Amino acid sequence: MHHDVKVERPAGADPSLWNPDLAATIPSQRTWGTWNIAALWVGMAVCIPTYTLAAGLLSSGMSWWTAVLTVGLGNIIVLVPMILNAHPGAKYGVPFPVLARSSFGVRGANVPAVLRALVACGWFGIQTWLGGQAVYELLRVFWPELAQAPHLGDFFGINLAQLIAFLGFWALNMLFVVRGMESIKFLETWSAPVLIAIGLALLAWGFGTGGGPARVLEASDQFTRPAISAYLDGSNAIGTVAVVTVDGAPKATEMRVVKLPPTAKKDDVRAALDAQPWRPLATQVTFENAALAERLVLEVRSPTKMAGSIAEAPLVLDHPPASGFSLGTLLVGLTAMVGFWATLSLNIPDFTRFAKSQKDQIKGQAIGLPPTMLLYSFIGVAVTAASLLVFPDVLVQGDAPWDPVALIARFDNPVVVVIAMFALAIATLTTNIAANVVSPANDFANLAPSRISFKTGGIITGVIGVVIMPWKLLASVGDYLFVWLVGYSALLGPIGGIMIADYFIVRRKELAVDELYMRGGRYEFDRGINWRAMGILLVSVAPNLPGFLAAAGVVDPTSVPAIFHTIYTYAWFVGFGLGFGLYALMGDPKARAAHAT
Repeated sequence: MHHDVKVERPAGADPSLWNPDLAATIPSQRTWGTWNIAALWVGMAVCIPTYTLAAGLLSSGMSWWTAVLTVGLGNIIVLVPMILNAHPGAKYGVPFPVLARSSFGVRGANVPAVLRALVACGWFGIQTWLGGQAVYELLRVFWPELAQAPHLGDFFGINLAQLIAFLGFWALNMLFVVRGMESIKFLETWSAPVLIAIGLALLAWGFGTGGGPARVLEASDQFTRPAISAYLDGSNAIGTVAVVTVDGAPKATEMRVVKLPPTAKKDDVRAALDAQPWRPLATQVTFENAALAERLVLEVRSPTKMAGSIAEAPLVLDHPPASGFSLGTLLVGLTAMVGFWATLSLNIPDFTRFAKSQKDQIKGQAIGLPPTMLLYSFIGVAVTAASLLVFPDVLVQGDAPWDPVALIARFDNPVVVVIAMFALAIATLTTNIAANVVSPANDFANLAPSRISFKTGGIITGVIGVVIMPWKLLASVGDYLFVWLVGYSALLGPIGGIMIADYFIVRRKELAVDELYMRGGRYEFDRGINWRAMGILLVSVAPNLPGFLAAAGVVDPTSVPAIFHTIYTYAWFVGFGLGFGLYALMGDPKARAAHAT
């Protein structure tokens, strides 16, 4: 909010529903043009998670072009609800939690607002950790001994220097929160061209050092197969080894493999491998009398006797593991891509309330969102594929530095490292502030506007983002993609469907803005809650719940009927479709009757 603009409380507005930060914007505050909206999306889309987005798709068997196409298609799909939900923000100047009052009630809106806020807190923590890691690696250029900083134990799982870098980057985020929306607009607008330039420079490095686009992109096929896969053939375990190759020649020439129980700890693995002799690389390894519960662990090394690379695989029953592209993989990937911005498709009014016009918000989003996501996910694939060819110690595909912080830390030129790490920190800051602080700051303010301002809500977000220890959320690419992204899209999809149906179908784009801030008005429903919307939300989430619990490991996946696994594959689409359809049919009978007459 502009600090120099005084917003008067409308007559009849309840103090429990209104404060200057939640008030509808006035004409002098609507200063965001097409470039500002496009730059906002460049700033949000250029981030480490976008760069790594194709990793999970490649590891599930997609080719590079299929993975990038999936990212692009997912973002074209999510652009539709993004533009639709942005419309009331641009027309009436209200933020997301206030807009939600028209469908969920003036008090019931706290439910979707808090659900959105909690997801944002998780994202805020993740992005702050990634930005802190860039700062940490930047400092290590000058003080390599930081890597030897005291470790904080298994509970924290990081060292003291990493924690300090994380908290320092957190403080920088909080600075922009305190300074408000105009400082965020300034940050996004001026950083956008820098971020695009850094991405193109990384792509030029990848193609230049990797021997050209064709050679680099051909190497990316190696991500589609695991370093070691295994299956049971009768009573024997057959392990298939796949190490990184350069122009058909394997980078590793020696290997050792052991069979271990699933309960084996890290030290057990190391001891078992060290007890085995090194032997020439073979494409297949057979173990007799293998039990289903065991796993194979592979270690390989290069001709220069570099430190080994370790990979492992569980044994699967009776048949080799399936690989390659499938429709199921595409649909899960597409749902995850839509889920990536499922959060912003709800709270985009938080930004478009400052737009000069509908034309500016539509053009700005179309220019800024899908092209940037497509470009940066492609850069991630190409640059990481180049690392297979360039770095001699990348011996199995799991060694490849998907995280650009890890990639840049390998460069020898300290000037390049400093510039690139600084750019990554800025990229993470622009994403974090816009995507993960603005919305929960408003959402928490919506809980108690007379006591919680935008600034206070942002600080609450920051505290939660630290407490969740986000580095633990990022432990697995698979969990990140298929549990985190798909899981919360199952929750947020129905909210988006309900809100869009309410605004476009039930209310025909007509809102009584002053009554959004009043008790006893048309959005009061039953003591401030629209129970129809609440029921539709529960019904719309329910079909995805069994699949989510199975994917998250809360219940045994085999105990969940196959139909629920299939439904969860389409989580966002199922939830959004049910929410939209049911609310369009049953949403607010009074509003429907008013428009019918």
